[in-house]
Amino acid sequence: MTAQTLYLSILASSMTLTTTANPAALASIELVTQYAFDANVVAKVMVVDDKTRPSLDDPLNNLVFKIAFEDKVNGSSLTNLQGRLYTGGGIEALEESHSERFSYITGKLDFQASMETIYDFFETVETTYSAGQAEAIKTALTDNGVLNQLGDYRVKEAVLTVPATTVTDLTPHEVKTALLDMRDRPRYLVTCEIDSLPNIEALAEVMAKRNCHVLIDMGNMTDWQSVVGLAEAISIDDHRLWLFWNPNQSRPSNATTVLARKKWRPCVGDYLAQLLIRNANSNAAGVPPINRPIAGYDFPLAFRDMEKMAGVSLQEDAQNALAAAGVNVVINEEFEGGARWIYGDALTQFDSDTSALRLINASEIETYTANLVTSIAKKHLLKGMTSFIKDAQDECVRALNKCASAGLLTASDELNGLYYALSIAPRADSPFEKVDIKFSRRPQGCARQVFLETTITK
Repeated sequence: MTAQTLYLSILASSMTLTTTANPAALASIELVTQYAFDANVVAKVMVVDDKTRPSLDDPLNNLVFKIAFEDKVNGSSLTNLQGRLYTGGGIEALEESHSERFSYITGKLDFQASMETIYDFFETVETTYSAGQAEAIKTALTDNGVLNQLGDYRVKEAVLTVPATTVTDLTPHEVKTALLDMRDRPRYLVTCEIDSLPNIEALAEVMAKRNCHVLIDMGNMTDWQSVVGLAEAISIDDHRLWLFWNPNQSRPSNATTVLARKKWRPCVGDYLAQLLIRNANSNAAGVPPINRPIAGYDFPLAFRDMEKMAGVSLQEDAQNALAAAGVNVVINEEFEGGARWIYGDALTQFDSDTSALRLINASEIETYTANLVTSIAKKHLLKGMTSFIKDAQDECVRALNKCASAGLLTASDELNGLYYALSIAPRADSPFEKVDIKFSRRPQGCARQVFLETTITK
């Protein structure tokens, strides 16, 4: 998607938010963003007179603009801006004319996007007004019902509809290129779009190149056989690809009455949220508890008033077929103390009956430790060969020992009771510049099935 430009224009009798500049505006705020807006976004605009004494060349420096972009359906906040208008030229003009007045520069709306971090909502914010129009602008703000005096009890604001963005879908090649060009390595790629196998294949290519995970929601389906058929059609035999299916419906999270209709909703958003919360709970050594998969009793879904959708039947043959296809289903299970809606399995798309990599937590441990060793090796590249081998080996051992202590690895019979084996040595055919790293380990698994044998005795 190309960048979208919005213009907040202050006119004598109105305020507008449009995608084109208004030449009749007394003052304007230009906002450039890469984000897309749907038809449910509004901007709430208010201005507060903080009673400071402005200068003659910037007579509106006492007016603080507060602009909040919100979802009008549930009131959730998208982003907020706060600052003062400048007479024009943006952050460049501010830096050139007021390089010694940092607090003055940071107080301007133009400063909002100047840091250029990956978390900026707006790439550019530029305000413009004429000092000679200051009184007319104050009158317009008052007439438009947005100007507040400091300490006012009742807040006056204008609510403007944000123009919906025309979004053109990226091609699979563009999706792949955008993800591969990201500065930071993505750890999880999530999609609910299953209609395009080329898009899924593009994500799989990124997954292979960046050694990350792809989570796919199987969509709004009630027939388990169709879900199994779709899983087989995707046909990517890789432990880093995970499939999820929620054959249930629930009320909206913000429902305030039982009259709110129950609807199907994808589950991968909840799953990703629980993954990130779990990962944030790292130990003192900084190792996340990825040995514990997001599944079962300890990780219930928080969807409200859940129930199976009409037409869904998950008998033993259905559950076996879904498990064989590596689909993790949201189900209701009875536990000691009551029932919970849970992710009923922790399977990847790796087609094996014996490998640990068919389990989600083992898959995460594999990618986490492989990326750990790779990043440490990169850190020590372009050192002398002897220093590289010693420094990389020592740091990898320290990091992997922390992983073992955190429960990510378990003792292996094939490694004579060790948790891992790591070898870093010059490559035989090019010993002056190339290195071979050989890394073996046994990741933690998870208990999926229990076989109970009971007897009655005298």
